[in-house]
Amino acid sequence: MKNYGLVTYHETALLFDEMHSAAANKQRVAVVVAHELAHQWFGNFVTMEWWAHLWLNEGFATWVSYLAADQFFPEWNVWTQFLEESTIGFKLDALAGSHPIEVT
Repeated sequence: MKNYGLVTYHETALLFDEMHSAAANKQRVAVVVAHELAHQWFGNFVTMEWWAHLWLNEGFATWVSYLAADQFFPEWNVWTQFLEESTIGFKLDALAGSHPIEVT
């Protein structure tokens, strides 16, 4: 959740048990934490000109979250996951019924 100077999370986004949780769950928690911290910059300190450009905040925060996860945990190969998730989005964007992000 995005609040100036304060980062809040849903409890379920941070739940991880070293003994019982899968490694993918630890990776998800790290990426979520990094994503929300990235919003302290993209969206709070650096804000888009208008709401129509809100997608840039999410795009930058998502990219930075994977960048941070890769810096702290290079053995996770998070860029593979990033590419897989991006490819899903690209395929959805290629559908005839998809809408543009912005109409000029």
